[in-house]
Amino acid sequence: MQELSLKERLLILSETIRMTEKAFAHWESATITPDDLGEAAKEFFDKAAAAGNRADFQKVMWAYFGQLRNAHSNYIDRAAPFPHGGAFPLSLLESDGSWLVKEDDTGLTHPGDMVVSIAGKSINDWLNELNQWLRITDWRMMAGRLPMYISHFYMKEQADIELLNEQGHTRTVTLSRQPIDYNSHNNGDTSGKWLQQDKIAYIHIPSFNHSRFEEKALELIGEYQHASSIIIDVRGNGGGSTPGRLIHKLMNRPYRWWKEMARHPEFLYRRHPNAEISFTTDYRYSVFDPDYTQPSVETSYQGNVIILVDRFTGSAAEDFTMPFIDNGRAIIIGEITYGSTGQPLVQHFDDGNIVVLVGAIRSYFPNGDPFEDIGIVPEIEVPVRREDLYQRRDRALEKALEVIKNA
Repeated sequence: MQELSLKERLLILSETIRMTEKAFAHWESATITPDDLGEAAKEFFDKAAAAGNRADFQKVMWAYFGQLRNAHSNYIDRAAPFPHGGAFPLSLLESDGSWLVKEDDTGLTHPGDMVVSIAGKSINDWLNELNQWLRITDWRMMAGRLPMYISHFYMKEQADIELLNEQGHTRTVTLSRQPIDYNSHNNGDTSGKWLQQDKIAYIHIPSFNHSRFEEKALELIGEYQHASSIIIDVRGNGGGSTPGRLIHKLMNRPYRWWKEMARHPEFLYRRHPNAEISFTTDYRYSVFDPDYTQPSVETSYQGNVIILVDRFTGSAAEDFTMPFIDNGRAIIIGEITYGSTGQPLVQHFDDGNIVVLVGAIRSYFPNGDPFEDIGIVPEIEVPVRREDLYQRRDRALEKALEVIKNA
């Protein structure tokens, strides 16, 4: 790992500020205003110059983006090392004010166990410490990033995790760091099965970060074309590329896209090359107002559609879900989704090791209601409970089957 020179650090920061001024479309969520960028530049140039190493500069950049408070605006350095070379293998979920183990790949914890402390600090103490840098106020959706951040700020090779089990007994396990492979895109594959032969089909799509996920889903829909109902599961799907063909294949009625706003019309024209772009009354933003798209009813799936979502359903997976709740084509079941989508302006540095992303488009529901930082509210909300994790019970899927049965 090669350290960044002072010149490189200042170049990255100056380009980030320039990109923010040019493209950032989420000022209503930020803790600063466009007029504050000059003062922010002075503050962060001093911090960037003082950063002792690459990892410290990464924290400076995280603090800068923390002011913007947008999930699609971020600084990623794949060459910035974790202390001792890896991250702690923790998967967490917040439920009713408690932090629970969501999944376990170590055999040391159990899904549903409550996390009392990590390395001697309660989760709330960790959140308070991290928020001085990251300024994240709602960790419900950001829970997946919490272990990664702790792994950067806690410097030891191992961490003691104090847990409270279902019977109220506490125990402590020691987790060791594991290497992180940033080049791995192993999200599993899209999979499908009959839940009731020739009647109810189930398709799980774990990601949209590669075309293979949409391709396999389209193939499975063809296989299940004569099912009376298809359940599409995009829980845990953090996005990728919007699956437009999949949306079209499942639609049997006209549907709309997001209403979108950008600082410059060029960002909207790239996304909607044939669209009519308007402007806000103060001309600060260009606006795309969606019209209805007519699907090919002759070739689209005609049966009932249910979509399962959770708090980790984000970005392109929200792009996928939104048209179905807007026009009533599908019943959405599960938790409120992540609440962030859009096309960031992207720039690479250090031979591609560093990626800077600035959210350039802000999305609203087609009727103009706010979406960012809110998410898609399911028609039927089914929260994940602690006992569900212990019992490995999927209440959202159970509710979907109940809805189909009573239809």
